[in-house]
Amino acid sequence: MNRMLKLGMLGTIAVLLGLATAEGQIQASFFGMGVTNPTDLPKVSYGVLSHTELAWTAIEGRTRGVYDFTVMDQYVNGAPKDANGVAQVDVVMGWTPGWAVTSTKGCFNHNGVTACTSAPTNLTDWKNFITAVANHYNGVNAPYVQYYEIWNEANTTQFWTGGVTKLIQMAQVAYPILKQGGHSLVLTPSVIWSSGGTTFTTSYLSGGGSKYADGVTFHGYTSKTGKGVQVPLPESPLSTNAPIQTMVHTFRQIANSNGMSGKPLMTTEGGWGVNGVTDPDEQSAWIAQYEIVQAGLAVQNDLQFQTWYAWGQGSSGTIETAQGNPTSAGLAYQEVTEWLTGQSTTPCTVSGTVWSCAVGANLIVWNSAQSCNAGSCTTAPYAPPPAYVQYVDLTGTVHAISGTIALGVKPILMKP
Repeated sequence: MNRMLKLGMLGTIAVLLGLATAEGQIQASFFGMGVTNPTDLPKVSYGVLSHTELAWTAIEGRTRGVYDFTVMDQYVNGAPKDANGVAQVDVVMGWTPGWAVTSTKGCFNHNGVTACTSAPTNLTDWKNFITAVANHYNGVNAPYVQYYEIWNEANTTQFWTGGVTKLIQMAQVAYPILKQGGHSLVLTPSVIWSSGGTTFTTSYLSGGGSKYADGVTFHGYTSKTGKGVQVPLPESPLSTNAPIQTMVHTFRQIANSNGMSGKPLMTTEGGWGVNGVTDPDEQSAWIAQYEIVQAGLAVQNDLQFQTWYAWGQGSSGTIETAQGNPTSAGLAYQEVTEWLTGQSTTPCTVSGTVWSCAVGANLIVWNSAQSCNAGSCTTAPYAPPPAYVQYVDLTGTVHAISGTIALGVKPILMKP
């Protein structure tokens, strides 16, 4: 089948139907995809449309009590739906409108709206906004929303300066309102690893926030990025924030220790960040490893979904060409979702520099010591276990196994 036709079928038909699988297997809903433009939805498979525009300023940004759902409706209506018609989308709260604060000192202009990082002066304004959102996304006026995230990156001054206690109070107000329809999950404020993300989440949950949350969310950026900075592989101990497996394990421990045992984790953003990986082959390897390692951790850590940020014409984790099609990394992501969906997974293991990840009866492997540059990738000999007779690469090409394999940094899927 033509690869782009196959891609379109998977992205717009199969994922929308949900591809429900048995417990303990990776479901299509595991694959979240962030977007930068509601009119340019992903042309790759995804199960959750994650990280919309920040909702308070997007909906009620200009005037108290005047609600404009035009932009948010594009996200919600375009998102995949479950069997009950619930939109599989993460609506993220964030930025207090300028009219809702006493002083606009430190506020800024965002798309013509005054956006502030401080807490609202009057919680009634917040309550009225949340009520309007719940009344709109009620399954009649518009689809129910699956996920509501209380605030975006609340441990960063770019998004929040109102403190932990105030956010807990806001969650206490919002939780019963957003839960009225019985279809939505309310998530903790997301955090980034740096700037004390683990400390913030611990304080939030232990301070009472666990009573108003159905899941714990964080952003899975493994390394800081900047001009000329090359981001290590997502599982690398050289990660300047933390390897992705460390992040997942740490937030699972924090959740379990602070009233959230038995409730899921979600990463609602993540990836190589702003221009963190620029070589196309390295991008393909990076995104594939990111998805595979997290899939291996999903069952053990109750990681309900994880998100790549982003599809669209932005600078963070871009996997879309200027023509609107998947880049080679986007195609690698697509291939990996096909490897993983409907399969049972276990945590990946490493021997030396060779990573191995069991996926059902198959085995995914790569060599993290190898690299790619300007169209050329290094490899090292690898002797597959004798049970495997063929392998699939990130382009979907099938190869027979005869003796050793030249194994590089790009994962391959070996089959019996």
